[in-house]
Amino acid sequence: MGLLELMLGKSGPGEQGVAAKSYTLPKETHDFVYPIAVRREEVEAFADLLEAEAEAPALDVETDDLEAAIGGIADDGASEIDPEALAERLERPRRASEPVIATWRESFDRDIGVVYARSGTYGGLVAFVKRCKQRDEADDDPFELPENFSAAAALLKRLEEGTESQYRAVVHTDLLPDEQGA
Repeated sequence: MGLLELMLGKSGPGEQGVAAKSYTLPKETHDFVYPIAVRREEVEAFADLLEAEAEAPALDVETDDLEAAIGGIADDGASEIDPEALAERLERPRRASEPVIATWRESFDRDIGVVYARSGTYGGLVAFVKRCKQRDEADDDPFELPENFSAAAALLKRLEEGTESQYRAVVHTDLLPDEQGA
C-alpha cells in the first residue's frame, strides 16, 4: 500500500498503517498544515474584502483624532506616535493576509476545494477581519464592508474549526504562501 493511499484513507482490511516503516521529509521543503475544505465563493469574498480595504482611503495618520481613536497605543510611555510606523502597523494585517488568499485562489479549479493553513494563518486572517470591522464601524472612516462579507466570515469559521483539530498533513512548501503570510 502506498503512502498516498494511506493519507487518503484508502486502506484495506487490516491495513491501518505500515509497520516498521517511516518516511523522513526535509523540513526545508515540507511543512505541517491543516487541510481545510472551503468554497470558492468564501475565498473570493475574502479577496474582495482585501481589495476593498486596500482601495479605501486611509485615515489621516497625522491627526489628533486618530491618536484618540486608537486609544492606548502610546501607553508604553512614548509621547509621540510616528505616523509612518503607525500606518505600516495598520496595514500589516492586510499585507500578511494577501499572499494567503492569493495562493488559495490559484489552487481552485472547482466550487469546493481544500486549502492548506499553517498554524498561524487563522490568527492573521482574524486580525485583518477585526481591523476591517473597526474601520467599518468608525464614523469618520469611508471604508465599508463588501456585501459578500458574510462569506468571508464563513471562511474564518471553517478555519477556526479546522485548526482546532489535531489532524495535520505534511505538504510541500511550493503549495503554500510565503512564510510572511502564514
